Amino acid sequence: MDPLDWALVCHLAADARMSYQFLARTLGVSSNTVKNRMNKLLEREVILGFGVMVSVEMIGAEHVAGFVATNGSEEVIDFMEQVATQPMVCEVYRTSDRRYEYWAMVTGASETLGLKRFLKDLDGVNHVEMRPQVFFFPNKPSGFFLNTRGRKVTFSRSQLLVLRCLMKDARMPVSQIAKETGFTPRRARRILRELQDGGGVVFSIGYDVFALGDMEYRLRICYDESQASGHEVLRQIYEKYPNEFWWSAIVTNEPMLELGLIIDRPGRGGLILNELKAIPFVKSVEDMVSFPRVVRGNNPLRRRLEELLIEAGL
Repeated sequence: MDPLDWALVCHLAADARMSYQFLARTLGVSSNTVKNRMNKLLEREVILGFGVMVSVEMIGAEHVAGFVATNGSEEVIDFMEQVATQPMVCEVYRTSDRRYEYWAMVTGASETLGLKRFLKDLDGVNHVEMRPQVFFFPNKPSGFFLNTRGRKVTFSRSQLLVLRCLMKDARMPVSQIAKETGFTPRRARRILRELQDGGGVVFSIGYDVFALGDMEYRLRICYDESQASGHEVLRQIYEKYPNEFWWSAIVTNEPMLELGLIIDRPGRGGLILNELKAIPFVKSVEDMVSFPRVVRGNNPLRRRLEELLIEAGL
């Protein structure tokens, strides 16, 4: 993807309801250019769809991630799908060093311990690592759902009726929302604004940056916290690699951070590795390539919204 494609994906990941006109003004291009680029990203399945979910604060979740090492006797995809059966697991990756990396949202110590026990008991597992993390996306607007915890709110029935429509299509026009709910367009627009300002829901997109043939270069960096904070380290890396930067996370119980960069060839990774090792506050760097094998598990944030609609009889 070129910088304009990346910018569209990043902005829509923060608010999937951004209009063509707003995106055009923000990015300095025409509305037709935005529309055409979005259509191409949808056709090429870089953008997978538009969705709505509750904020992280609505479920009181914390993020954990880590690696699972096995003896190699397992079937790769079957094993990944087995890990993803756990309701708190969001994604599972296969890495070039033959380990499995997972990301999960857990609520409380019992879920954390239960997940770790489940992973340890899987056939062929030699080692399970689990670390609490805080995600940080300097390339995405502040409204991106992992850049903010949002707020815990109570939805009115009218708001839930609108959210039921948006579960089908987060970019549904106000006129269609009004038709499906029986509200006037003016009222539907007001409720939408309440939802967007309330901090209890996030409109986002599903996207697959691997769809265009690129690969993910994953890095684990230990740094000297007497010289720089985790946020400062990540900001410097982002400023150095703005076009490659995809995601990052700061480990909360030790001076370590993890990040994923998008590269077009394996040789590019080696150059980046040497550049990062030369930074004074970097103590060590571990790198790997993530194969385009990703099993998507549950989305607790979307599942909670579905539960709220069921509880309301909708």
